[in-house]
Amino acid sequence: MKRKGRQMKFAFVAVLLVCVVAGVAAAWRFLRFRNSGAQGLFRKLPASGLHGWRHGVLRYSGEELEFFKLRSLSFCHDLVLDRREITITGFRELTEQERDFMPEVAVVMEITSSSGNFEFAGERHAQMALVSWVESAPDRRQQQRGSAYKAYLAHRGRGKA
Repeated sequence: MKRKGRQMKFAFVAVLLVCVVAGVAAAWRFLRFRNSGAQGLFRKLPASGLHGWRHGVLRYSGEELEFFKLRSLSFCHDLVLDRREITITGFRELTEQERDFMPEVAVVMEITSSSGNFEFAGERHAQMALVSWVESAPDRRQQQRGSAYKAYLAHRGRGKA
């Protein structure tokens, strides 16, 4: 009987410890990311109805867009998109169901990247920032030509007598 009591006590302490660690992780993530970028909702396509929308925070880090889900216990980003691989394919109106839980959103942005197809919904300033950030990305051809041209300049004139 005493052995069973010890096992129950150990199990209770273990469950309590896991709950405390999860609570601390959730609080840390929420406090760390909630005001550190633009808020918005992402969902991976294909999706239908209201399925798949995830609320979170967007942060621009150099050439990458990092998305942190608000309801995640991960200590790092949940989605990363390279801006040189993002194409904004269009915009669409919200459905009535979407409008009910996203009243501040005017339109949904449709995005294609090497990671897949996505939809982004956010306030106007968040969408404008995303469009500007994507459109200001350097063209890959310019970058390739630039590095090739630099190599040419570095080696020109060598090997001549």
